[in-house]
Amino acid sequence: METRRAGPAVVRLALRWGLVLALVAGVLAVLPARTASAAPYLPAGFVVRDLPSGQSEVLTDVEFLPDGSYLTTGKNGRVAWVSAAGAPRTLATLAVVTTSDLGLTGIAVAADYPTSQRVYTARTLNVNGLWTTRLSSWTVTGSPEPTGLAAERVIFELRQDADVHALTDIVVAADGTLWVTVGDAADFRVVDPLALRALDVDQGYGKVLHVLPDGRGVPGNPYYDAAAPQSWRSRVYASGFRSPFRMSLDPTSGAPVVGDVGWNTWEEVDLVRPGANYGWPCWEGATTTGGYRDLPGCAGVTNAAPLYTYVHGPMGTSVTGGIVYTGSSYPEAYRGAYFFGDYASGRIYTLRYDAQGRVTREPEAAGFGGENGLPAAFATAANGDIVYADIGGSVLRRLVYVPGNRPPTADATFTTDAATRTVSFDASRSTDLDGDALTYRWDFGDGTTGTGVRVSRTYPATAPATTTVRLTVTDALGATGTKDFTVAPAAAAPTLVLTAPAPTTTFAVGNRVQARATARDSAGAPLTVTWRILVVHCSADYCHDHPGETFPGEVFDRPFDDHGDQTSLSVVASATDARGVRTEASFVARPRLRTLTLTASVPAAMTVNGVARSTAQVTAGARVSIAAAAVASDDVATFERWNDGAPRQRDLVMPDGDLTLASTYLTPIDRRYAAEPALRTLLGEPTAVESGDAAVRYRIHQFGRLYWSPAAGVREVHGAILMTYLAIGGHVVLGEPVTDETTTPDGRGRYNHFRLNTSSVYWTPETGAHAVYGEIRGLWAALGWELGPHGYPRTSELTTPNGRGRYNDFQNGGIYWRPGFGPRSVYGAIYQAWARMGWEGGLLAFPLTDETSTPDRIGRFNHFEGGSIYWTPRTGAHAVYGAILARWRGLGWELSYLGYPISGEYSIPGGRRSDFERGYITWDARTGQVIDRRY
Repeated sequence: METRRAGPAVVRLALRWGLVLALVAGVLAVLPARTASAAPYLPAGFVVRDLPSGQSEVLTDVEFLPDGSYLTTGKNGRVAWVSAAGAPRTLATLAVVTTSDLGLTGIAVAADYPTSQRVYTARTLNVNGLWTTRLSSWTVTGSPEPTGLAAERVIFELRQDADVHALTDIVVAADGTLWVTVGDAADFRVVDPLALRALDVDQGYGKVLHVLPDGRGVPGNPYYDAAAPQSWRSRVYASGFRSPFRMSLDPTSGAPVVGDVGWNTWEEVDLVRPGANYGWPCWEGATTTGGYRDLPGCAGVTNAAPLYTYVHGPMGTSVTGGIVYTGSSYPEAYRGAYFFGDYASGRIYTLRYDAQGRVTREPEAAGFGGENGLPAAFATAANGDIVYADIGGSVLRRLVYVPGNRPPTADATFTTDAATRTVSFDASRSTDLDGDALTYRWDFGDGTTGTGVRVSRTYPATAPATTTVRLTVTDALGATGTKDFTVAPAAAAPTLVLTAPAPTTTFAVGNRVQARATARDSAGAPLTVTWRILVVHCSADYCHDHPGETFPGEVFDRPFDDHGDQTSLSVVASATDARGVRTEASFVARPRLRTLTLTASVPAAMTVNGVARSTAQVTAGARVSIAAAAVASDDVATFERWNDGAPRQRDLVMPDGDLTLASTYLTPIDRRYAAEPALRTLLGEPTAVESGDAAVRYRIHQFGRLYWSPAAGVREVHGAILMTYLAIGGHVVLGEPVTDETTTPDGRGRYNHFRLNTSSVYWTPETGAHAVYGEIRGLWAALGWELGPHGYPRTSELTTPNGRGRYNDFQNGGIYWRPGFGPRSVYGAIYQAWARMGWEGGLLAFPLTDETSTPDRIGRFNHFEGGSIYWTPRTGAHAVYGAILARWRGLGWELSYLGYPISGEYSIPGGRRSDFERGYITWDARTGQVIDRRY
């Protein structure tokens, strides 16, 4: 299985596989030693008991048979049967491709096995020169014990486009139908558009499938087509998975429960619903996926919520889907719990969920248990005990509950000095889950014994060629554990001569890694050399491994693998003589790392293989997916180009040298300025960097400015209008321009409109540039703008001298505004008459009306706070106010016998008088009496 950023357990596994296991003048035991690791741990009462797997390396899956025996698979194609008593037998070695994660990955037993003897396998093999993932049915031969596999029947095949994420699991339901998980078969090294197939229900990739034993979809599947039961659509149960590694069926609902291995950030467990889309590659866990989210194929894609997710870190980086415990021997806290694992961290976890798919108990922070192998598959023993396949040790681990004091586990390594017939033993790997101190007793097999964690025994020349040694460890309460070892005191180690690349040699992807090894036994007879490959991939703070090929021969000649950022190739050569004594030697082919640096003209997020970063160490020749954010960190500038002209999301092959790629981001201001030669001529060169934020931005040029906002786009302001705009406060007061400078309809002036307070600045050669805004501008616009009675503004909006209001002076009159009254228009002869009386500071004060036609349609008037001004062509404009105005109004205004005023109010002896067309009105200052008279 492909994993990402594995934790310390995997690093230890890589080291174990890369060690030179033979010592000078010594020989290692038949069972290869493991390196020391942190102590195993499990909850009180639980122990791990190892079961033989029948696999010498890279155990991948296990399935129990009805009689308590079980079948196992190895990545290399071996199918083994192990009796209930623990005796293994190889049933078949199937043709497989073992590159990276490919190989024999799964096995399942038919529901009617006692009568049909049928089993199913999932593997990748070479078909007509193409990698092909295949689901097969087989008949187990032999009776009463299995002896082989025969009569393969292909249920379905899929082309395998990448060396990861193939057919990952098979589960047989009680009704005999098959549940099958298939990965996306996409390249994890880069952003691979092939991953989008996981969303397409007409393709088999990235799916949970539900099929009949002959490959037809199960009627009732969400997309089942009765006319095409063999179609992928008919087989699909759910979609949107990356690497759905291991599945089980919920014992209550029958729903599939899947562990889906993540890419860079999240691992997830899914309680799978029919027809649901779990979002990969557009989603990872419950978040959108960097590197993929911007692909057109991800537009609008949603995802079904995972049952549980955890971020890459201490919990691990490669989930292994598990199984619900249905037995009764475990404590109540674990009955009905879901047991699952993480291959990378070497931990087992448990959680609980309800029928609605909600987690009711989170997994243990440090795991249910750890340091007990690397879980690659889960199964249930006959009594319900949880059993998992340890891919690291190629053994099965059974979780057994033993209340009270738990017995210790005996384990040891030893080396042999054949010249002196001395065997040295080390039992420091023995452990006690309860933390008790241990004592050690050795039975050397020749009637002698020893004590202590480290002992030696020199065997006499008369000793047998091989001897069985037993180690017994005892804890403080007397519980014991034993382990037997077979030693050959006089057996000299085979001689292995390895010629390998110098330790300083580095390799680019595709370079040939070449080595040669020869081996002979102690008598000088040639031995077969076996090569074993381990690809160790490191990225950021984590490493993980990919067990690779195992093959015989003196010559090693393989290309250096492309496995992402930083990949080392650990190669082990070994030889085993007729007595089972083995010698190993190894070398590490290290990557030729080059630095990839991504820069941007303005700060912007960058990703390398989906991880947010701007620099990475990459192996020369490796494929890399690079993406620049569509929008820069300022939320305004957008991607324009890489310096080599490539698109924003791109793949490249890392050259054999450091590489810096520069991206250019352009703001809307940049883009308009670059696109319009006339605009460049008008404004000249920029004289300052662009300023502002995501709401308003601007850039100063020699002769003007460009402004931008999301609503208005890019607009220019220059000349006298710009000077007035800035003097008033620019975009802070008036907002950004919503027009370029524009010619007025009469061709005489120019203007810009602005966003805030419905504002504008108008200019003519005669009047200059002045701002009009707010309610005054609204009235001026209603009257026809500059084509109306007022013409162009001669001032910007000002406060009246008495501080009571605001006004704009225009070519013909003005518009005045007072709180509570709003704007009022005064112009022409009425305005001039009002001006002679002191405008708003005079007797009449502020206008209360706009200039208005009289009812007889002959005259015009404005009412003011202190009176009125009436005008006709024949009489001119005259003010009427006070008691005289009150009498005239009472008589009927201009429709009375007096007609229109023909004079303003003037002094007479003892009072005041206004003359009208057909009479006059006087006011007596002494009595206050008002009298109207005809002429």
